[in-house]
Amino acid sequence: MPLRLALLALAASAALAPAPAADLPARKPAPAAPPALSACTESDSIPIDAFGFTTGSEVADPGSFGASLSYGGGFGARDGRQSVHGLQLQGSYGLWPCVEIGPYLLGGFTDATIAGTKADARGLGAGLEMKYRLLGRDLHGLGLTIVVDPSFNRTDPTGAGPFPTYNAGLRLYADTALIRGKLYAALNLSQDLTWTGPSPNQRSSTLTLAGSLAWQVADGLYLSGEIRHQRRQNELGLGDNLGYATFAGPGIYWQATKALAISAAYNVQLAGKAKGQPGDLDISNFSQHLVKLKAAYNF
Repeated sequence: MPLRLALLALAASAALAPAPAADLPARKPAPAAPPALSACTESDSIPIDAFGFTTGSEVADPGSFGASLSYGGGFGARDGRQSVHGLQLQGSYGLWPCVEIGPYLLGGFTDATIAGTKADARGLGAGLEMKYRLLGRDLHGLGLTIVVDPSFNRTDPTGAGPFPTYNAGLRLYADTALIRGKLYAALNLSQDLTWTGPSPNQRSSTLTLAGSLAWQVADGLYLSGEIRHQRRQNELGLGDNLGYATFAGPGIYWQATKALAISAAYNVQLAGKAKGQPGDLDISNFSQHLVKLKAAYNF
């Protein structure tokens, strides 16, 4: 009898003992928290050069580095012929979240004959483009970046001696997705303030308003169309207008490889007016035809 009671007590204690951990039902892992949205990251990215002469709002990721080589050409002048050619070699670096800096070197020359007089010129310069992104498309529906772009250029016109030109560009770049993955729109507003030597410096400014649509026709391939309006003033403000011009044209962007991108754009002056000059175009202050070619590489 005592043995039987001992066996029953042992069985009861075994039944009441906690189950081993392996016998417990498995707990489901907690769902991963969604990534935090910010102005600096986009789930639907679009290259800044997909809009032609107009520029998108995105900035480089922190720690990322890229380089680009751009050619800009301007053709057509009043009372003669003129072709302007410029090269820009630029690096870009993501300094902090939403902050990008882009130092660059400039070089160019002008081949012109105006009113029977040769008016060639050469120039060298440098600048620093600084970007800060205020708004992001994922978070606000609109990308918005402010840009400060100071530069210096030393120009040497034939027979006139060298003189310096200082420029301060103040810009706003905005863009949005009209159809995600397909159709995008961009708007640029900029004011370039220019001081031209020798002393006393001449002061002038150029206001630019530009809008563009970019359509992604295939992965990494964009076609764009844009319209831009520019006004030249004989002072740093918005008064004393020297002339204005409206341009339009197409552009193309191709992401050739993961790191290499190539873009091209063309603008023609559709309408304009130079102060005190006849005609429906301003080819005293602006070129009639504009060309832009750019190759960019991300390391």
